[in-house]
Amino acid sequence: MRPRWGPSISDDGGDPLPAIEPYTRRLLRHVQPIVVANRAPLTLQPADPYRGTEERLVKGAGGLVTALSSLAAATHSIWVAIARDDTDRALAARGDPAPLVTDDGTKYRVAFVDPGREAYELYYSVIANPLLWFIQHYLWDLAREPVVDASIQTAWTNGYVNVNRQVAERVVQEARASKRPPLVFVQDYQLYCLPLLVREQLHDVRIQHFVHIPWPTPQYWTILPKPMRDSIVQGMLGADIIGFQTRRDVRNFLMTCEENLGLAVDLRERTVFFDGRAVWVRNYPISIDTTDFMRMADRAEVHAEEERILEWRPKHLILRVDRTDLSKNIVRGFLAYERLLQAHPELHGDVMFWAYLQPSRQDIDDYRAYLGRVLSVAARINRAYSRGGWTPIRVEVEDNMDRAMAGYRNFDVLLVNPIYDGMNLVAKEGPLCNRRNGVLVLSENAGSHEELGDHALTVNPFDVDETAEALYRGLMMDAKERRARATRIREVVRGHDISRWIAEQLQDLRELIG
Repeated sequence: MRPRWGPSISDDGGDPLPAIEPYTRRLLRHVQPIVVANRAPLTLQPADPYRGTEERLVKGAGGLVTALSSLAAATHSIWVAIARDDTDRALAARGDPAPLVTDDGTKYRVAFVDPGREAYELYYSVIANPLLWFIQHYLWDLAREPVVDASIQTAWTNGYVNVNRQVAERVVQEARASKRPPLVFVQDYQLYCLPLLVREQLHDVRIQHFVHIPWPTPQYWTILPKPMRDSIVQGMLGADIIGFQTRRDVRNFLMTCEENLGLAVDLRERTVFFDGRAVWVRNYPISIDTTDFMRMADRAEVHAEEERILEWRPKHLILRVDRTDLSKNIVRGFLAYERLLQAHPELHGDVMFWAYLQPSRQDIDDYRAYLGRVLSVAARINRAYSRGGWTPIRVEVEDNMDRAMAGYRNFDVLLVNPIYDGMNLVAKEGPLCNRRNGVLVLSENAGSHEELGDHALTVNPFDVDETAEALYRGLMMDAKERRARATRIREVVRGHDISRWIAEQLQDLRELIG
C-alpha cells in the first residue's frame, strides 16, 4: 500500500530529484517539523570598524550546520538550539522564537534554550567534548585516560542530562503550541538523552535522531560506566528512526544494543526492539548543497584570494583544510610529507604542503596542546628542509571560507587523513570545485570513503609511509587518470547532494508515518 505522504523519489541515481523545498512542503504539510541541535543555524558577526563591516548574521561553520540549514529552510522548521554565549543570547533577545534572516533572505525561527554558563560548561566541555567525542573517535589513551570519578558523574547529571532535559522541555513546548503533530529532527552526540525525554511527554510525536560522528564498537563504549552508556543508547531509542553516516556505524550501533544492553536486534532489517516499539537504524551519507557551493566558489572574494595564492604557489601544491581537532590527524600528515621529502629530494623547491586550519575548541586543554604540537612539527620540518626562499610547509590558522575555497580550486593533491570521521565534507567540497583535476588522498576511516574510496587514493591514517607514497603518486599521476578520478568524484558528489540526504530521510519517515 502506498504511504499517504505523497510521491516517492527514485534513489537509484537514475531520476533527478525534485526541488527539495516544494517537495518537503508537500510531504510535511500535515506535521510540525522541529530541528533540535546544540547550535543555532546562524551566528551574529559583530561589526568590525577596522574592516568597515557592519553587524550581520552568517551561517555557522561546520558540516552539521550547513546541512541542517538546508533542511530547516526547506521544511520551514522551528529550530531549537542552546544559547552558548552572549552573541546567542543577543539573538535570543530578538524574539521567542527569534526571527532570523540571512543576507540572501533565508528565514529561520530559532527557539533558544539558555541553561546557564555553568551547566553548559559541564554539558559541553566535560561530557560532550572531550568525553563522548573522544570515545566516538577512538582517541583515548586508555592506559592513562579517561578517569571517571565524582566530577564526571556530577557533570553528567548536572550538565549533560540537565541540559538535555531543558532542551526537551522546550521541544515539548513548541510541539504543544502547534495544531499539527510534531516531527522532531534531533542532531548529534550532544543530545543523546533527548528523544526518550520528549517521547515520555508526547505520545503522538515522531522523532528522527541523526548522529553526525562515528559510532564505535560495543567494547569501546564500555569506557563509560554502565548507567551512563545505557542512558545514552536508551535515550536515542526514544526515536523512531536513528540515522548514521555509514553502514559500519549502523552495524556498530546494532551490536551495541545487542551486546551491551541485551536488546533484541534484527540485523537484516536494521531494527532494534525497545519498549514495545521497533526502532529503525539507517545510514544517510551527508553531503553538501552542490549548486550553492559552486556559486560561492565563483564569487569575486574567492577569485581575489586565488590571485594571492598564485603569487606564492609552487609547481606542486598539497592541501589540507581542517579544524585543529585531534581526530583530523594533522601531525601524521606532516610526518608523511617529511617522508616524501626524504625519499624524493628532486621535489625540493617545487612542492609545498599548505595546511589551512581552523582553530577548534581552544578552551579545552587537549586541543590547545594539539595545536601547539601541529605548529611545532611543521616548524621542525621547515627548519630541516627550507632553502633558497623555499618553505616546505605553510601553516595558516584562521577561519576564512573564501580562502579555503580558493585553496580547493588550486590543489594538486588534497590530503584527508582523519583517524576516524563521521563523513568529512572536505573530501567532497575540495574535488567538486577544483580546477586542476586534483587527486584525493583519503583515509579509509573517513565516512566519505564509503562513497569516494574507489576514486581516491586510500591510506591507513596511521601509516605515514603509505601516506607518503600516496602523496607522491598523486603528484606524479598522469593527466588521464587524474581527470578520470576527479570526474567520477564530482559525479558522485553531485548525484548524492544535500537534497538527496534530506529526501532519503523524509522517505523513510513517510513510510513510517504513512
